[in-house]
Order: sequence, then C-alpha cells, then structure tokens
Amino acid sequence: MASDKIANAPERGYFSIFTGRKGPGSLADPAAGLLNKQKKNWPVLGEGYAALEKSLTRQIDGGKWRVHIQCNPRRMVSSGAKLDPESIERRPCFLCPENLPAEQEAILYRDNYHILCNPAPIFPGHLTIAAIRHTPQSLLENIESLLLLADDFGPGTTVFYNGPRAGASAPDHLHFQAAPCGFMPIEEEALAAPGQRTGARVMDGVEIFGTRGLARGVLVISGGCDSAVISTLERIFAVLDGRLTFDEGEPPLNIFCSRIAEGWRLLIFPRLKHRPDAFFREGRDKLVLSPGAADMGGVIIAPREGDFSALIAAMVADIYREVAFDDAMVGEVLTRL
Repeated sequence: MASDKIANAPERGYFSIFTGRKGPGSLADPAAGLLNKQKKNWPVLGEGYAALEKSLTRQIDGGKWRVHIQCNPRRMVSSGAKLDPESIERRPCFLCPENLPAEQEAILYRDNYHILCNPAPIFPGHLTIAAIRHTPQSLLENIESLLLLADDFGPGTTVFYNGPRAGASAPDHLHFQAAPCGFMPIEEEALAAPGQRTGARVMDGVEIFGTRGLARGVLVISGGCDSAVISTLERIFAVLDGRLTFDEGEPPLNIFCSRIAEGWRLLIFPRLKHRPDAFFREGRDKLVLSPGAADMGGVIIAPREGDFSALIAAMVADIYREVAFDDAMVGEVLTRL
C-alpha cells in the first residue's frame, strides 16, 4: 500500500511525489507550488499565461444559458489538430515522458500519472494529468482515477475529461485536466434552478437528473459512495453505447468531476460528434471550433479573432445542437436507466 505523504524528490527529477491521501485537498498546495515555479523557470509557460491575460473575451447570453468566448491563438495547435489515425500514428506523442520539454517539471501522482502545467492554458491554474504509460484515452477503465483526483485536489478544483471522440487532442494517451472551480458557467447553471431539473431520481444512493433549457443536454450525478458512483457511470455508458451503437471505443462524452461535502458531483455531456460541420468548410464559412469539455462547460475557445467576433447566440446554440445531446436525448438516457 502507498504511504500517506508527499515528498520532495529532486533527485528523481520531480517537483514532488504524491503517494497517497492526507485528506481532501492535499494535492492542491503542491500543484500550486509547481505552477508558481514553472511560471518562473519555463519560458513557454510564462508566455502562455501572458497570452491568457491578454486574450480577448466576451459573453454571449442565450437566455437561460450563457457562454464566455475566449480568443486564444495559442490553442490553435489543439483546436486544429489532425486526429485521424494516420496523423496520430505519425506524430510523436506530446504527453509521453520522453517527449516532454526539458524545462517541464511534474508531480508524480500515485506512481501512475504526471501532473503537468498546461503550456497553453484556458484557465488560471490549468493542469494536465497524463498517464506515465502510453495508453489510449478511456474513462470506463479509469473512473477510479477520476474520483481519486477530485478527492485529492479537493473542493476547489474541477477535474475534467475529454473522450477520444469528444475533444481530446491526444486520444491515444490517457489524460485528465484540472482547473479551479467556478470558471465555467455550466457549474452554476446546471444546479441553480431545481425547477429546471428533469427525470430526477435516486439510484443506489446516487442522485441523478437531467437539465432543461441550457442549449445542450447535461446529466448530473452526485453521491458519497465511490463504488455507487462508478456503478452509475457504468450504467450510463451502457445506455449510451446501446443508443449510439459504436463498433469500438467508448461513447463520445465530456465529464467534469468535483469533490463536494456529500461526496462527488459529476456533470456529463453525451456527444454526437467532435467537431461541427463548419470546422471542415473552406474560406469564410470555416469556423475553427473544436468543442471539448471547456467549450461544453461554457468557455468556448476561438483561436482565430474572426471566429471570435462572428459568434452569436444562435450560432452557439446550433453548434451545441450539432455536436451534443439535446434535452430530449438526455431524457431518453434517464428513462433507459
């Protein structure tokens, strides 16, 4: 069994090593320490945060929902990445330890993951948690890691996941991301109006419901028993897999996970596809928008200023409608559960 401590280990090249719990939130301080150090000694990260501070932002109000549009040119590498199997096979994996920049330090997390500062941040404190071994992005086999991360970071952090068909720019390498709670509008909107909840029920001690009127369908689950939460997620996966009938791999989705007083809360966005049709158009009709978890959460990343300026509420609603489940589809999932 892993020991219950965090130890500095400069001789191993790690900023620190996290081997076990000291209680909820015990990972937050070393992660903040890593970020502060890397901003000073890794120029690429410093440039990333300077660009984030200068990024253009504006809000779009859709009535019951809102989104923040962020013009972030440094995200072009991620948003415009070629994700076909041949392109992924040809390029070196940027999350594998041997391909990390020399200046990039890490926290060794539970012997299985590297906690890294994201050099193209969307949020302050944006982290990537990458598996040490090169293994495909797959949530169903790694749900326990998601819950452990949320617990270890504590209530102030949201851990999120992009499925391999739903926003992951490295679908061939298992990884999660983390950011401070409260930066994504959906974190408030999905919980703010109990009257807008649909299909609310409790199964095996886990509360589950859908939302109404947020332009994309959201499944919300919360529970205090990790095994019951995992079981509920497995049942949701089975329903989604049956509804969408994928031949291989997991159903496309994005998920947010945070630690709350009662246990864990998860926001699940079942997806229809990764990118809208406008991404593949040419000329003025093209939109370089590649929705991942942040975009589904209400922070839409537009690497190009023209796309940033062009977006209006109706366009955002159309994009959500094209790439994600709507309320009726989420209601169908709840019924099948």
